[in-house]
Amino acid sequence: MKKTIDNYLTEHEHEMIQALSAAIAVPSVKDPATASSRAPFGREVGRALELMLRTAEARQFTTENMENYVGRVRWGGDGIQYAVLTHVDVVPEGTGWTVPPFAGTVKDGRLYGRGSTDDKGPGVASIFALAAARAALQAQHIEPRNSIMLLFGTDEESGWGDFDYYFKKYGVPEAGFSPDAEFPIVNGEKGILNLQLVGHGTRGGILRRLEGGTRSNVVPEHAEALLVADREKLQRLKGLIERLPREDFSVNTTLDESGLAVAVEGAAAHASTPEKGRNAIGKLLEVLDAVHCLEDDQSLQFLARDIGTEWTGHRIGVDFADEISGPLTLNLGTLHVDHDDSTAVINIRYPIKVTSKQVTDQFVDKLLGTRVEFTVVSDSVPHYVDPGTPLIQTLQKAYTEYTGTEARCFSIGGGTYARAIPGAVAFGPLFPGQPMTEHGPDEYIDIASLLKATRIYAYAMAELLKG
Repeated sequence: MKKTIDNYLTEHEHEMIQALSAAIAVPSVKDPATASSRAPFGREVGRALELMLRTAEARQFTTENMENYVGRVRWGGDGIQYAVLTHVDVVPEGTGWTVPPFAGTVKDGRLYGRGSTDDKGPGVASIFALAAARAALQAQHIEPRNSIMLLFGTDEESGWGDFDYYFKKYGVPEAGFSPDAEFPIVNGEKGILNLQLVGHGTRGGILRRLEGGTRSNVVPEHAEALLVADREKLQRLKGLIERLPREDFSVNTTLDESGLAVAVEGAAAHASTPEKGRNAIGKLLEVLDAVHCLEDDQSLQFLARDIGTEWTGHRIGVDFADEISGPLTLNLGTLHVDHDDSTAVINIRYPIKVTSKQVTDQFVDKLLGTRVEFTVVSDSVPHYVDPGTPLIQTLQKAYTEYTGTEARCFSIGGGTYARAIPGAVAFGPLFPGQPMTEHGPDEYIDIASLLKATRIYAYAMAELLKG
């Protein structure tokens, strides 16, 4: 079986890379302005879904477009249906790229582009893996007992409206995996809590505008503010800001007739690993607080003093941890300030043995007596699958077969589609030690590693199909 899988994927390697480059070339960022019944999350997202289904059809699979929310490919028998969940939507490209973000550039053994790792690369890999698994079973004249169902989502990065729709209408699969994380096997995912803080009271203050961040699940790499006052005061503030410690951030000031502009450049990262980025919003708030420009807004004072560039939550008292999933992390993902109000969204990844109420209670205590409106935008509870399940044992076998190493289970702060299915886990595509480039500039996937991951997926699928 392994030989047939290897031969099939070697023969079709070039086609797979071409298919991935074509998928990356579609800028499938959620866009409500172009949403329609044919593309609920935007025209380009809909186009990316259709392209992924055509890729499956080229491998002689029958495809189904589930009302433009989810794409489905099924092959196998009438037994257990194992789902493989990926997604075609991507986060905005951001800044700092050295290659075009939507071109699928091959360079130095890597394929660059937004979605190469998260999650178009694994999506294309799942199609070719299923084709290789089919070829392996057919070569041995084995009729599949179970089935594999490839599900391509369209709203993973924003709200999961895709699978909310699909599962309500078509049911939840029994088990499966999502190739949207790391190897070996992610059997635990932290809870994901999004909190919105709205502050009132900047009217009359020196801070007229502040903008930062694109999504709550991305560490913001850029933030900028505009201060308005008499020129003498602004010149004094400019001098004070320029003398402050920068701590690996770029802080730039520009004084003109409109006022004093303050811009901060940090480093983007996924909100599940905020320690790998540098939060530009947090730094900008700390800078403004240091020169006494936040005195008229309790919300901004809270964000500057109790969060800032810090990501553990210890200032608020939410630095929880457990032995399964590790410590809580938080990310001040977006902030918008106009002359009157401020609105921030904080993304929190809390441990499996912690409840969201334990987290929100601390925020309530901190904000008691302030003019800050506090709202839970979303709360996705933690996810955990027992390592002894047949699914995990099969995935462990496939991983060890191709790597020669133990396939240990572990937990992450990221949120994958696996948490939507009680018996599902995350499985690759990144191997231990490989950098996580998703959501940042120059996102890429190592081609040799992707091909190896595809072989692991194919072997696992074949074993699951056999039952």
